[in-house]
Amino acid sequence: MTILVVRKFDNFSRILTEKGFQVINCPTIKTVPCEKLLEETGEFSPLNYDGIFLTSQKAAEIAYHELFSKKNFNGKVYVLGKSSFEILKDKNIRLSFDETANTAQEMLERIPLEELKGKKFLFVRGEKSLGTVRNFLEKIAVVDEKVVYRTNKIAVEESLKTEIEANEITCACFFSPSGAESFLEQFESEILNQTKIATIGKTTAEYFAKQNLRTDFIATKATAEDFAIELIEYLTNGKLKTGK
Repeated sequence: MTILVVRKFDNFSRILTEKGFQVINCPTIKTVPCEKLLEETGEFSPLNYDGIFLTSQKAAEIAYHELFSKKNFNGKVYVLGKSSFEILKDKNIRLSFDETANTAQEMLERIPLEELKGKKFLFVRGEKSLGTVRNFLEKIAVVDEKVVYRTNKIAVEESLKTEIEANEITCACFFSPSGAESFLEQFESEILNQTKIATIGKTTAEYFAKQNLRTDFIATKATAEDFAIELIEYLTNGKLKTGK
């Protein structure tokens, strides 16, 4: 089976390759830092908050390198996703992490309300992050946002386009709405008509639904490793272990 992975080679592709799948990697977006977390303007300083929310691996990386590795933060750091947790664990940081939470909404709902009410929080995010954290917190607390990275589109090389179009793709794997959007801008949507579409979350599946494309598989856990393991089970045994 040939699997198209709309992402650069990482553990996800490695796991598929080790299980005998042919993998074609086709990254269509990249993240680029756009603001310094410690560039204080006016009254803003990350150190002035009771807690900081990080819902992506990139945000966790930036927060660690630009803040936690340089200054002591006495508040609590709320993280979503195992990859973000792995970056920050054992770093003398007060972490709040629930490995069963796969979305920002689930993460927020698992935090006791009395822990959040009346507090002041900072949401460190990407340019295209959804408003879930802000919408939830602003009803019970003060929340500010700091955009520290943006997502840029990557042009797919013609040689890679030819390779993709020449192969019979069993399944195409997507990790974000922006990655899917960039892919569809560079390929005709018909390329996916005879291919199973797999996503790491419901948000990306919802994007495809708006494009009148059906998602066949949605990972139940929001890590690349779990996505790969569940997808292998689905493709080899026909078991649809999805988050639908």
